[in-house]
This record gives sequence, structure tokens and C-alpha cells, in this order.
Amino acid sequence: MFRFLRAHGIDPGPTQRPMLAGALAGLLALPPAAAVFVGLGSFSVTAERIMRLPAAATAAILVLAFVVAGVLYACLFRRAANDRGGGWLFGISFGFFLWIAAPVIILPLIPGSAMAAGRPAIGFMGSFLVWGLALGALFPYVHRPLQTDLNTRRKGLLDRFGPSSAVPHHRLLRRQPSK
Repeated sequence: MFRFLRAHGIDPGPTQRPMLAGALAGLLALPPAAAVFVGLGSFSVTAERIMRLPAAATAAILVLAFVVAGVLYACLFRRAANDRGGGWLFGISFGFFLWIAAPVIILPLIPGSAMAAGRPAIGFMGSFLVWGLALGALFPYVHRPLQTDLNTRRKGLLDRFGPSSAVPHHRLLRRQPSK
């Protein structure tokens, strides 16, 4: 159905570009979560004991994981993620789910891995919850500029600077006279 609508010049509505918004919101939610993660000593435990990698490689893997988690958040909640009043609740619940699921899914993939205890374990929980809270709160504000409004024809950020900016929108909607 959406292919048919796009072929006739009708843009998708509120669920337009949710994965890009999830990736960007996941990236923007990282600084407060990283402050908790590093402040409670969870990062050093992750780098030295669990992953056994240099700090830079561990940080890159964690950033990538949280960007992918932001995309998963957008795919899972879709339109509900745009709720400005309740998005924080969806986000913090998603962060809690990731905190519960991460040791079950990720730790078996790491050979000879160990679990964190004490303050680093609290840092893990706190960073996931803070990241989820920030993700849920930021997602509607990140997603809004990426959308195209159908009623006012307000162009989204990607329409103004992306590949479709080369073709005027009114030419796509106007029929060509038959000869």
C-alpha cells in the first residue's frame, strides 16, 4: 500500500523515518548514561574484565550497541514513541528491558566473561535507565524535524537537504499534459 501511495506523490505520515530518529536519539541519549556508567566504575569493569579490550574499542562497541538499540526502540514503539507526554515512560521501560536482557543475550557470546558486582553493577542499571529515559524524552523532538507534514507541506530536514531536494515537490504532484 505504501509503495502505491509513494508512487502517486503521497508521503508517509507520522511513522516516517523512525529508524533514523531512533539512531540519532540513541546517540544523543549517550552522554548522561555515559556519565553514570563511567562515574560508578562500570566502564573499567566492562573494558578490563568482561570484554578484555582497550578502552577505545570498548567505547566504540558500546556506542554502536546503543545506536542499534535506539533503532530497535523506534521499530518496536513506532507511533507511540512520538508521544511527548509518555515517551519517557516507554524509554525507561525499554532501558529496563535492555538491562535485564543484556546479560542473558550478550554475555554468553563473550568467551570467559564475568559479571559486575557492587557499584559497577549499580552503574550498569543506572546507565541503562538513564539512557532509556533520555531516549524516550528526546525521540519526539528528534523525530519531528525529520518528518514531512502532509497538511502544510512543511518540508522535513532530509527533504530540504537530502536527495529529494533536487526535484521540486510540486513537479512530482503535477500531472504532465498528454500530447
